[in-house]
Amino acid sequence: MNQHTTASQPGTGVGKTLAVMAITADDAVFERIRQVLDDSDDPVDLIRSEDPSQLGEEDAISGVAVIGLHCHTDNARARRELGLVHGLAGLAPVVVLDNGDAGLEREDAFAAGAWDMVALAETDLLELRLRQALDIGRVRVELQDAAQRLNQTQRRLDVLLSHGQDARATLVGQRVADPSPAFARMIGVNDIESARGIDLLERVAPHDRDRFSSALDQVTTEQSDASLVFDLTTHLNHRQGVRALLTPGVAEKSDERRTNVVLQSVDSEHRAGDASRGPVLDGRMALHSVLSQTVSRAKEYVLGMVFIAIDEISGLQDQFGLAESDLLLQEVGLYLLQAIRGEDRVFRFGAGEYVMIIERHSANEIEEFAQSLHTALSDEVFGDDRQSTTMSSSLSYCVLSGGSSQNDARLQRLMDTVYELRDEGGDACQKCVVDSPNDTSTGAHEAWAQRLREALDQDRFSLAYQGVTSLAGDSQPYFDVLLRYVDDRGALVRPGEFLPAAEQANMMPDIDRWVVQRAIDVIWQQKAKNTEIILFVKLSPATIEAGEAFTSWLATAIEQRPVEPSALIFSFREDDVRSNARPATHLAQSLADAGFRVALTHYGSTPKAVQVLDRMPAHFIKLAPDFARQMLGREEDERLAHIIASAREREIPLIAEQIEDANSMARLWQAGINYVQGHFIQEPDTEALTDDTAAEPY
Repeated sequence: MNQHTTASQPGTGVGKTLAVMAITADDAVFERIRQVLDDSDDPVDLIRSEDPSQLGEEDAISGVAVIGLHCHTDNARARRELGLVHGLAGLAPVVVLDNGDAGLEREDAFAAGAWDMVALAETDLLELRLRQALDIGRVRVELQDAAQRLNQTQRRLDVLLSHGQDARATLVGQRVADPSPAFARMIGVNDIESARGIDLLERVAPHDRDRFSSALDQVTTEQSDASLVFDLTTHLNHRQGVRALLTPGVAEKSDERRTNVVLQSVDSEHRAGDASRGPVLDGRMALHSVLSQTVSRAKEYVLGMVFIAIDEISGLQDQFGLAESDLLLQEVGLYLLQAIRGEDRVFRFGAGEYVMIIERHSANEIEEFAQSLHTALSDEVFGDDRQSTTMSSSLSYCVLSGGSSQNDARLQRLMDTVYELRDEGGDACQKCVVDSPNDTSTGAHEAWAQRLREALDQDRFSLAYQGVTSLAGDSQPYFDVLLRYVDDRGALVRPGEFLPAAEQANMMPDIDRWVVQRAIDVIWQQKAKNTEIILFVKLSPATIEAGEAFTSWLATAIEQRPVEPSALIFSFREDDVRSNARPATHLAQSLADAGFRVALTHYGSTPKAVQVLDRMPAHFIKLAPDFARQMLGREEDERLAHIIASAREREIPLIAEQIEDANSMARLWQAGINYVQGHFIQEPDTEALTDDTAAEPY
């Protein structure tokens, strides 16, 4: 048995070493515990921590099977110590050790979360209780490990299903029930009513029917999943290659065979070889086609590209063989699919190489996504119970701006960067500067800066409005204000293409004032029509830093066109508040004192978000976009629950942004979110709050 003085995280599975943490400053108490465990048949690592107040999340208490606490003699302090340890213990039973000086009564210890309380002098009972606690701790950890593996498998299955979620149905026996519209179209009928009751086996090409029937039998009899590629025929005798994923369904009657099925189209290239496992990812040709059309002028998004290459492919092939290593790499592709959202795309570029095209609200979010993805890939275990492995990766990323003509060259720069990272040892993530010598960022910024100055002089900006919808029946109209630039052809250009140039040219305070002035005008116009609206308006870091000048200008603007201050809600990004803590707090308080309201946006991206909330007044919280994703990890779920609890305690309404589907909205409503906004609910609309009469000059 090893003795440690700091926490470690040994394995705790079947047949593996268990860990016991002894929390005591008394050497005699620690020695007594060690003697008892020396006599145990279980292989045990004994970890010592002298002060429970020094424990934290990073001490990996979740890897400990049992905790023995020798608490302080003072009752109040003993309660606090036991409460702290119980909160950090995770699955480990907590045994309170009494050396004749315990500050807790037995009933108080149980009430504070102890599993048991044992006197050190009762040797036999102590040994029995520790052995029982070890058994309980081992079983709890094994159950958690099994649940995590099951959740991981279910998560990946759900991702694969959701990747083709618009082409799914339930089969009762072999007949179609509950088809989606896309499923109906895929089997050659016009609508879901026509698809109901069709014998799907009759739509399978004759040469594939035996295989399909066998797969159905496997799902039903073994209650296991099955995946196969086959030819589907329609009533017009058109033949199409499809992949089917079959999973056990819930039988409403004991004699009813029910199967869930999702179909995906595949082409001849995808069908080469054994294509029964892994996601179907588009390849290089599809990638280059997308790269040639990446300009998106009417969205509130910045486009980014990420190139991922798994390190040591040859070593993986040597270890597992070509076939099995390819299946592991297909599982990597499936893992990447679960990381995407909205209009994101994943492409398989080569053996162990993938390209992602992603849309986010800012370059910072693209960087955060890439860094988080790199870390998550390194931590993930791929494979199954028979053989599994972790994989390191090299990753580079960039923002796509300034049109699509240079995108292939940008992809090549990303590839070169990744290959250099792999040559240097791999397992690295690096931002790539992709501007070519003929299209330097300085020249592009200067050109944009000139256009933006003209836009301010000539009123060449426009606002779009996206509704913020209450989930609790609030009828007050709320809108988020989104900025657009109107180019020479009258097209609307998204902020991601020009805001970097505006920031570099120190134009953001002027642009912010233009937006606020227009928002005041719109509120005033709507009030003249007896419509009371409330607008969310974003403030840039430059405006936050010059807060006194902004509040002075704002007071004059309100005097010239009186509106209720409460109709304007000024939005501060959490990251901007962190980096400009003092001016942000001062500006927010000044706005609140003047009757305006403040919203914290992109909130909750780190566990320390509540510190920002305590620092400044906030009347609304807009959650970080990742919380709107359908699938969150345990850490994000726990963080969301903590945010909701903190907001309720402070009576601050919560808003979820970037809602892209009904499932996300339903999940967040159940969690307690007050308001939602996103493209699923309402697209940004430049005409939503226009007035038939021209606005007065401002």
